[in-house]
Amino acid sequence: MSYLVLARKWRPQAWDDVVAQEHVTATLRNAVRNQRLAHAYLFTGPRGVGKTSAARILAKTLNCEQGKETPCNQCGSCEEITSGRHVDVFEIDGASNRGIDEVRSLRENIRYTPARGRRKVYIIDEVHMLTPPAFNALLKTLEEPPDHVIFVFATTEPHKVPATILSRCQRFDFRRISARDIIEHLQRICREESIEIEDEALHLIAMKADGSLRDSQSILDQMIAFTESRITADHVVQGLGLIEQEWFFKVTDILASKDLGSGMELVEKVVTGGYDPEEFISGLMEHFRNLLAVRAAGKADLVDGTEDLRKRTGEAAGQFAEEDLIRLIEILNRARVSVKNAVNPRIPMEMAMVKMIRMDRTVTVEDLLQRLDKLGSGNFQAPVDAPLHEQNASSAADSQPSAAEPVRDPEPPEKKKKLSLDEVNENWDALIQQIKHRKITIGSFLQEGRLLGVEDNVIQIGFGLQNGFHMDAIKRSEAIVLDVLRNQFGSAVRFQCIKKDFGDSRPVSPQEEKESLLEKLKSENPAVGRIIDDLDAEIIQ
Repeated sequence: MSYLVLARKWRPQAWDDVVAQEHVTATLRNAVRNQRLAHAYLFTGPRGVGKTSAARILAKTLNCEQGKETPCNQCGSCEEITSGRHVDVFEIDGASNRGIDEVRSLRENIRYTPARGRRKVYIIDEVHMLTPPAFNALLKTLEEPPDHVIFVFATTEPHKVPATILSRCQRFDFRRISARDIIEHLQRICREESIEIEDEALHLIAMKADGSLRDSQSILDQMIAFTESRITADHVVQGLGLIEQEWFFKVTDILASKDLGSGMELVEKVVTGGYDPEEFISGLMEHFRNLLAVRAAGKADLVDGTEDLRKRTGEAAGQFAEEDLIRLIEILNRARVSVKNAVNPRIPMEMAMVKMIRMDRTVTVEDLLQRLDKLGSGNFQAPVDAPLHEQNASSAADSQPSAAEPVRDPEPPEKKKKLSLDEVNENWDALIQQIKHRKITIGSFLQEGRLLGVEDNVIQIGFGLQNGFHMDAIKRSEAIVLDVLRNQFGSAVRFQCIKKDFGDSRPVSPQEEKESLLEKLKSENPAVGRIIDDLDAEIIQ
């Protein structure tokens, strides 16, 4: 017998065999059991996730001689559908049968009752390839099909299917299969096929498959042919021309040490080693994404890979701040587009490497002001090149009370005194300056507001219709504003931001608001203005 590739040998034959699509299989099983079948289904999703396999299983279920909610795969009807010989199940390739003549022929045939089974099932793969006239010819049939006919459409591009067709189908979106689900399925195949393989090799195959179970099975087939012994991670790297994870960790070390020479040498090795530049950049983006996930979540659970990879990723993440990782990913994303269109991919790769190595650490305006204050008082110690999270930790430590300084107990409950608008007006400018000292952007935002009144110790501050960004920022820093207000007026005071039409000019965008604030900061504080100009700073929140 000829060899049967793993993708065909292990193709799902029953609902339980379909991997990671429980939301689809459970619904279809219930529909069969309760006799609530639609006359047309649309299966969408990436390649190799089980769309056509699920369509075949549905066809077998509807025509199985056992008449149950899942096919028996033993009766003559199930065997004929599995082998593609059943006279009442038609699999049509939408790419090669896309014209109106083919659809007209289909319309003629569906009028006849099934020759053997209970239902005629038409499976049209890549249905989005049909021409507009073909879709129009199919429309009437979809609206009022014979009771014995069921259509199943499969497509990777549902946005290309006309809305008139979509509205007549039940839509099921098949998901990309996670690396962990792919690894578990491949482990099962390897056990059944008596194949020895390392866990790291399975991880590399799953990542290369990019959510496609069929692709992962094809790659495993290739690796079996590549080596006759136990499949290792090195075999997968060599056989597929992959970039080893060690290279990406080396990039993080180069960026941390700002070693431009080593960075350029690494690019040289990628190019002369015959590796795909676009694949290298994509892998590096995924690496920085993992670092960002660890920084944001505080743990490595969101990293797909072995336990050793998670541990190393957690250690490397400590060298970068979240904002810096975001900027690195943006640099790589632009480089990937440039590499794809470049005559010489080496140039955009080298440019990206230089930008990443020379990239300054992200610093907020508030951090710069704190540094200026410390510099003026002779207490500035945090180095400019230190990672941002270390600088913030240093600033937080400086703000803690010393052992000799008594910690102030919370204020005892006080009798609520009535606050007047005149009292707030008299102190407003001084309050704004105190808030600016704590967080200059929030103070500047509040300065744009107007005091409307004081009601039951609630200070009401009005903002124009164009100042939505201001109000959102103030709300995020509510604790700072309340602390300053309560230090001045007592613990019972509160504040409220109110959007109001003051007859202002046209509403401005958040970007225009940010640019306006930058100009305001530069005019109010020349030192800050010089820093903004020198660093080409921008407001990100």
